[in-house]
Amino acid sequence: MSKLIVLTYVLRGLGFVLVILSLFGHSVLLNLFPGLEGTSINPFFYSGLAVYLVGATIYFFVNKKIRADKRRREIEETESRIFGKKDDQE
Repeated sequence: MSKLIVLTYVLRGLGFVLVILSLFGHSVLLNLFPGLEGTSINPFFYSGLAVYLVGATIYFFVNKKIRADKRRREIEETESRIFGKKDDQE
């Protein structure tokens, strides 16, 4: 697996964890960061969304390129098989 694909999974996982912590782990966040006592937890939520979206976007474009390359290789192999058989029959 490519390092870039692994990075996208890590980014998406981190984003998911940040969103879940901001929604359900208010006390955990306050224990980890005691200075947030009087502030909003919204920056964790929006940071989680942003990190997840960056990871998903990178994964989309990398996966799109991989699929296009695979499709191109399959077309080339099919053309070589078809035209190779036509040359053998003549």
